[in-house]
Amino acid sequence: MLVWRKISSEKWLDSWQERLAFLGWERLVSTQIASSRRVRLEIFDITANESTLLLKLFGGEIRDLKHSTADWVRSVVLKRPISIRGRLRIVNDQPIPGAAFDSSTIYIPANLAFGTGEHATTAGCLRLLTDIAPKSGDWEFLDAGTGTGILAIAALRLGATRILAFDFDATAIRVAKANAHLNKADGLKLFRADVLKYRPEGSFDVVAANLYGDLFRKAASRLWPAVKLGGRMIISGLMRDQVERVSEKINELRGQIGIKRTRGKWVTMLAQRTEN
Repeated sequence: MLVWRKISSEKWLDSWQERLAFLGWERLVSTQIASSRRVRLEIFDITANESTLLLKLFGGEIRDLKHSTADWVRSVVLKRPISIRGRLRIVNDQPIPGAAFDSSTIYIPANLAFGTGEHATTAGCLRLLTDIAPKSGDWEFLDAGTGTGILAIAALRLGATRILAFDFDATAIRVAKANAHLNKADGLKLFRADVLKYRPEGSFDVVAANLYGDLFRKAASRLWPAVKLGGRMIISGLMRDQVERVSEKINELRGQIGIKRTRGKWVTMLAQRTEN
Protein backbone atom coordinates (compact mmCIF):
# COMPACT_ATOMS: atom_id res chain seq x y z
CA MET A 1 0.00 0.00 0.00
CA LEU A 2 1.62 3.24 -1.19
CA VAL A 3 1.43 6.67 0.44
CA TRP A 4 2.66 10.02 -0.89
CA ARG A 5 4.10 12.44 1.68
CA LYS A 6 5.28 16.05 1.56
CA ILE A 7 6.09 18.78 4.09
CA SER A 8 4.69 22.25 3.40
CA SER A 9 4.22 25.63 5.02
CA GLU A 10 0.91 25.90 6.88
CA LYS A 11 -0.05 29.03 4.93
CA TRP A 12 -0.26 26.97 1.72
CA LEU A 13 -2.56 24.30 3.19
CA ASP A 14 -5.75 25.52 1.49
CA SER A 15 -3.92 25.68 -1.82
CA TRP A 16 -2.62 22.12 -1.45
CA GLN A 17 -6.06 20.81 -0.52
CA GLU A 18 -7.50 22.29 -3.68
CA ARG A 19 -4.63 21.08 -5.87
CA LEU A 20 -4.87 17.52 -4.55
CA ALA A 21 -8.67 17.29 -4.42
CA PHE A 22 -8.77 15.42 -7.74
CA LEU A 23 -7.47 12.34 -5.90
CA GLY A 24 -10.35 12.36 -3.39
CA TRP A 25 -10.91 14.27 -0.14
CA GLU A 26 -10.87 11.21 2.12
CA ARG A 27 -7.42 10.14 0.92
CA LEU A 28 -5.71 13.38 1.91
CA VAL A 29 -4.46 13.78 5.47
CA SER A 30 -2.74 16.93 6.72
CA THR A 31 -1.12 17.09 10.17
CA GLN A 32 0.21 20.25 11.74
CA ILE A 33 3.75 19.66 13.01
CA ALA A 34 4.09 20.60 16.66
CA SER A 35 5.83 23.88 17.51
CA SER A 36 6.15 24.90 13.87
CA ARG A 37 4.27 26.48 11.00
CA ARG A 38 4.60 23.41 8.81
CA VAL A 39 2.16 20.66 7.93
CA ARG A 40 2.72 17.11 6.73
CA LEU A 41 0.59 16.21 3.71
CA GLU A 42 -0.15 12.54 3.02
CA ILE A 43 -2.28 10.75 0.41
CA PHE A 44 -2.99 7.10 1.12
CA ASP A 45 -3.82 4.11 -1.03
CA ILE A 46 -2.32 5.49 -4.24
CA THR A 47 -1.54 3.44 -7.33
CA ALA A 48 1.87 3.19 -8.99
CA ASN A 49 0.68 5.55 -11.75
CA GLU A 50 -0.63 8.06 -9.20
CA SER A 51 2.65 7.92 -7.30
CA THR A 52 4.58 8.70 -10.47
CA LEU A 53 2.24 11.60 -11.26
CA LEU A 54 2.45 13.05 -7.75
CA LEU A 55 6.23 12.95 -7.72
CA LYS A 56 6.38 14.56 -11.16
CA LEU A 57 3.92 17.35 -10.33
CA PHE A 58 4.61 18.04 -6.67
CA GLY A 59 7.78 16.26 -5.53
CA GLY A 60 7.70 14.74 -2.04
CA GLU A 61 8.29 11.06 -1.34
CA ILE A 62 6.53 7.70 -1.70
CA ARG A 63 6.42 5.11 1.09
CA ASP A 64 5.13 1.54 1.08
CA LEU A 65 2.93 0.93 4.12
CA LYS A 66 3.38 -2.82 3.82
CA HIS A 67 6.87 -2.25 5.15
CA SER A 68 5.93 0.35 7.74
CA THR A 69 4.42 0.55 11.23
CA ALA A 70 2.32 3.55 10.19
CA ASP A 71 -0.52 4.89 12.34
CA TRP A 72 -4.28 4.26 12.31
CA VAL A 73 -4.66 5.31 8.67
CA ARG A 74 -2.78 2.24 7.49
CA SER A 75 -5.28 0.05 9.29
CA VAL A 76 -8.24 1.92 7.81
CA VAL A 77 -6.85 1.68 4.29
CA LEU A 78 -6.19 -2.04 4.63
CA LYS A 79 -9.60 -2.59 6.23
CA ARG A 80 -8.03 -4.24 9.26
CA PRO A 81 -8.59 -3.49 12.96
CA ILE A 82 -7.62 0.11 13.63
CA SER A 83 -4.48 0.55 15.76
CA ILE A 84 -4.32 3.79 17.74
CA ARG A 85 -0.72 4.64 18.59
CA GLY A 86 -0.05 1.00 19.44
CA ARG A 87 -2.03 1.42 22.69
CA LEU A 88 -5.57 0.71 21.52
CA ARG A 89 -7.05 -1.56 18.87
CA ILE A 90 -10.53 -0.90 17.44
CA VAL A 91 -12.43 -3.88 16.01
CA ASN A 92 -15.71 -3.24 14.18
CA ASP A 93 -17.16 -6.59 15.17
CA GLN A 94 -18.27 -8.70 18.14
CA PRO A 95 -15.68 -10.38 20.38
CA ILE A 96 -14.93 -14.00 19.53
CA PRO A 97 -16.87 -16.19 22.01
CA GLY A 98 -14.55 -17.65 24.62
CA ALA A 99 -11.61 -15.44 23.66
CA ALA A 100 -9.46 -14.02 26.46
CA PHE A 101 -10.22 -10.43 27.48
CA ASP A 102 -7.76 -7.93 26.02
CA SER A 103 -7.86 -4.53 27.74
CA SER A 104 -6.28 -2.81 24.72
CA THR A 105 -9.03 -3.93 22.30
CA ILE A 106 -12.32 -2.07 21.89
CA TYR A 107 -15.19 -3.77 20.05
CA ILE A 108 -17.56 -1.39 18.24
CA PRO A 109 -19.87 -3.28 15.86
CA ALA A 110 -21.20 -1.16 12.99
CA ASN A 111 -24.77 0.01 13.72
CA LEU A 112 -27.05 3.04 13.68
CA ALA A 113 -25.00 5.24 16.03
CA PHE A 114 -22.13 7.40 14.78
CA GLY A 115 -18.56 6.46 15.65
CA THR A 116 -16.99 3.14 14.69
CA GLY A 117 -13.48 4.60 14.61
CA GLU A 118 -13.08 4.77 10.82
CA HIS A 119 -14.51 8.24 10.18
CA ALA A 120 -11.93 11.03 10.14
CA THR A 121 -13.51 12.88 13.07
CA THR A 122 -13.72 9.85 15.38
CA ALA A 123 -10.25 8.65 14.41
CA GLY A 124 -8.86 12.14 15.03
CA CYS A 125 -10.41 12.24 18.51
CA LEU A 126 -9.10 8.78 19.36
CA ARG A 127 -5.60 9.66 18.29
CA LEU A 128 -5.52 12.94 20.23
CA LEU A 129 -7.04 11.30 23.31
CA THR A 130 -4.35 8.62 23.22
CA ASP A 131 -1.64 11.27 22.79
CA ILE A 132 -2.70 13.39 25.76
CA ALA A 133 -4.06 10.81 28.23
CA PRO A 134 -1.96 10.94 31.43
CA LYS A 135 0.25 7.88 31.80
CA SER A 136 -0.27 7.80 35.56
CA GLY A 137 -2.47 9.32 38.27
CA ASP A 138 -6.22 9.88 38.40
CA TRP A 139 -7.85 11.82 35.58
CA GLU A 140 -11.43 12.48 34.53
CA PHE A 141 -13.12 12.55 31.14
CA LEU A 142 -16.33 14.03 29.72
CA ASP A 143 -17.62 13.03 26.28
CA ALA A 144 -20.21 15.36 24.73
CA GLY A 145 -21.94 13.70 21.77
CA THR A 146 -20.74 10.20 22.58
CA GLY A 147 -22.40 8.34 19.68
CA THR A 148 -21.36 4.69 20.06
CA GLY A 149 -19.48 5.44 23.29
CA ILE A 150 -16.14 4.69 21.66
CA LEU A 151 -14.27 7.66 23.18
CA ALA A 152 -15.64 6.97 26.65
CA ILE A 153 -14.57 3.33 26.43
CA ALA A 154 -11.17 4.41 25.10
CA ALA A 155 -10.75 6.81 28.05
CA LEU A 156 -11.45 3.95 30.44
CA ARG A 157 -8.86 1.79 28.69
CA LEU A 158 -6.37 4.67 28.96
CA GLY A 159 -6.84 4.96 32.71
CA ALA A 160 -9.54 7.57 33.34
CA THR A 161 -11.11 7.12 36.78
CA ARG A 162 -14.34 9.10 36.23
CA ILE A 163 -16.08 9.10 32.86
CA LEU A 164 -19.33 10.79 31.91
CA ALA A 165 -20.71 10.58 28.37
CA PHE A 166 -23.94 11.88 26.91
CA ASP A 167 -25.80 12.29 23.64
CA PHE A 168 -29.09 13.86 22.62
CA ASP A 169 -29.99 10.81 20.51
CA ALA A 170 -31.71 8.10 22.57
CA THR A 171 -30.62 5.45 20.05
CA ALA A 172 -27.00 6.49 20.48
CA ILE A 173 -27.21 6.10 24.26
CA ARG A 174 -28.81 2.68 23.89
CA VAL A 175 -26.03 1.61 21.53
CA ALA A 176 -23.34 3.14 23.76
CA LYS A 177 -24.62 1.22 26.77
CA ALA A 178 -24.63 -2.00 24.75
CA ASN A 179 -21.07 -1.34 23.62
CA ALA A 180 -19.96 -0.55 27.17
CA HIS A 181 -21.36 -3.89 28.32
CA LEU A 182 -19.74 -5.66 25.35
CA ASN A 183 -16.38 -4.17 26.33
CA LYS A 184 -16.76 -4.83 30.08
CA ALA A 185 -16.89 -1.08 30.68
CA ASP A 186 -19.99 -1.02 32.86
CA GLY A 187 -18.56 1.69 35.15
CA LEU A 188 -19.19 4.45 32.61
CA LYS A 189 -21.96 6.96 33.27
CA LEU A 190 -23.90 7.18 29.98
CA PHE A 191 -26.98 9.36 29.75
CA ARG A 192 -29.18 11.34 27.40
CA ALA A 193 -28.81 15.14 27.48
CA ASP A 194 -29.04 18.20 25.26
CA VAL A 195 -25.61 19.80 24.88
CA LEU A 196 -27.28 23.22 24.60
CA LYS A 197 -28.84 22.77 28.06
CA TYR A 198 -26.26 20.59 29.80
CA ARG A 199 -24.80 21.75 33.11
CA PRO A 200 -21.43 20.11 33.79
CA GLU A 201 -21.20 17.82 36.82
CA GLY A 202 -17.90 19.12 38.10
CA SER A 203 -14.78 19.62 36.02
CA PHE A 204 -12.64 17.26 33.95
CA ASP A 205 -9.05 16.90 32.81
CA VAL A 206 -10.16 16.11 29.26
CA VAL A 207 -13.42 17.01 27.52
CA ALA A 208 -14.26 15.68 24.04
CA ALA A 209 -16.77 17.50 21.86
CA ASN A 210 -17.24 15.66 18.57
CA LEU A 211 -20.02 17.94 17.35
CA TYR A 212 -20.58 19.77 14.10
CA GLY A 213 -19.17 23.30 14.02
CA ASP A 214 -22.26 25.45 14.45
CA LEU A 215 -23.56 23.29 17.31
CA PHE A 216 -20.21 23.45 19.07
CA ARG A 217 -20.10 27.24 18.88
CA LYS A 218 -23.56 27.43 20.47
CA ALA A 219 -22.64 24.91 23.19
CA ALA A 220 -19.08 26.05 23.87
CA SER A 221 -19.96 28.45 26.70
CA ARG A 222 -21.69 25.61 28.56
CA LEU A 223 -18.99 23.01 27.91
CA TRP A 224 -15.91 25.15 28.56
CA PRO A 225 -16.46 25.42 32.36
CA ALA A 226 -16.26 21.60 32.46
CA VAL A 227 -12.56 21.81 31.54
CA LYS A 228 -10.26 22.04 34.56
CA LEU A 229 -7.69 24.83 34.64
CA GLY A 230 -4.81 23.39 32.65
CA GLY A 231 -7.13 20.76 31.18
CA ARG A 232 -7.82 20.22 27.52
CA MET A 233 -10.72 19.93 25.11
CA ILE A 234 -10.73 17.81 21.96
CA ILE A 235 -12.93 19.48 19.33
CA SER A 236 -13.97 17.64 16.18
CA GLY A 237 -16.74 17.31 13.63
CA LEU A 238 -15.48 20.52 12.02
CA MET A 239 -15.36 21.34 8.33
CA ARG A 240 -12.41 23.38 7.11
CA ASP A 241 -14.51 26.52 6.67
CA GLN A 242 -15.72 26.30 10.30
CA VAL A 243 -12.27 26.29 11.91
CA GLU A 244 -11.78 30.05 12.02
CA ARG A 245 -15.11 30.72 13.74
CA VAL A 246 -14.59 27.90 16.25
CA SER A 247 -11.06 29.14 16.99
CA GLU A 248 -12.44 32.62 17.61
CA LYS A 249 -14.93 31.14 20.08
CA ILE A 250 -12.17 29.34 21.97
CA ASN A 251 -10.14 32.58 22.11
CA GLU A 252 -13.21 34.40 23.39
CA LEU A 253 -13.40 31.83 26.22
CA ARG A 254 -9.71 32.50 26.98
CA GLY A 255 -8.61 29.13 25.67
CA GLN A 256 -5.58 28.34 23.55
CA ILE A 257 -5.56 26.16 20.42
CA GLY A 258 -2.58 23.81 20.55
CA ILE A 259 -2.94 21.19 17.82
CA LYS A 260 -4.92 21.29 14.59
CA ARG A 261 -5.12 18.21 12.37
CA THR A 262 -6.91 17.92 9.04
CA ARG A 263 -7.99 14.82 7.18
CA GLY A 264 -9.67 15.59 3.89
CA LYS A 265 -12.43 18.11 4.65
CA TRP A 266 -12.52 17.31 8.39
CA VAL A 267 -10.56 19.04 11.15
CA THR A 268 -9.83 18.00 14.75
CA MET A 269 -8.37 20.51 17.22
CA LEU A 270 -6.99 20.46 20.75
CA ALA A 271 -7.64 23.45 23.02
CA GLN A 272 -6.27 24.10 26.51
CA ARG A 273 -7.81 26.10 29.32
CA THR A 274 -5.08 28.41 30.54
CA GLU A 275 -7.18 30.94 32.48
CA ASN A 276 -10.28 31.00 34.65
